Order: sequence, then structure tokens, then C-alpha cells
Amino acid sequence: MASNPSYSKCVEACQECATTCLANVVAMLGKESKNACPSCCLECAAICTLCVHAMTIDAKFASDYCRLCAEVCQWCAEECAAHDHDHCQKCAEACRRCAEACQSVAA
Repeated sequence: MASNPSYSKCVEACQECATTCLANVVAMLGKESKNACPSCCLECAAICTLCVHAMTIDAKFASDYCRLCAEVCQWCAEECAAHDHDHCQKCAEACRRCAEACQSVAA
């Protein structure tokens, strides 16, 4: 649990996004992609995990991590949304929710 209560929603969104992104990477194995999906999912899961750690310890640069996380999540959402696969659409939605939550913390 985050030491700062204002981080709670963002921590949950980041955890969901990281899990969904990693599941999408697995689901994309063997499938063709004409864009950065699923590699964006790996980057997104990594920054989401870093964000959770930063918020959990109320790190000095937590808002900066969240700002970057929002950017990566938005990029990943755009890449994944370009595919018709259900798992890609779910990933894009989780990324959008995370981007929004991270923007709130970064503001």
C-alpha cells in the first residue's frame, strides 16, 4: 500500500496496467504486429512497476515517474488499440486508465 493516500488509485491502475501489458505480450506471441505492440507493452509494464515502487515509498521523484509513465501508457494504448485482438483492446483500455491516473499524480 502506498504511504501517501493520494497515490492509491494510481497504484492500482499501474498494477493493473503492468499485469495487462504482460498478459498482452504473452497473447501476442506468434502473432504479427505492424507497430510497436507488443514491445511497447514490455516498456509500459516496466515503468508502471517502477511507478508503483516510487509511490509506495513516497519517493521524491514519484510525480516525475508518473509523468513519464503517463506518456508511455498513452503511447502503448495507441499501439495496442491499432489491433483488433480483444487482448490488445483490453490492454489499450488499461493503459488509458493508467495514463489518466498518472496524470493526476503528476499534476
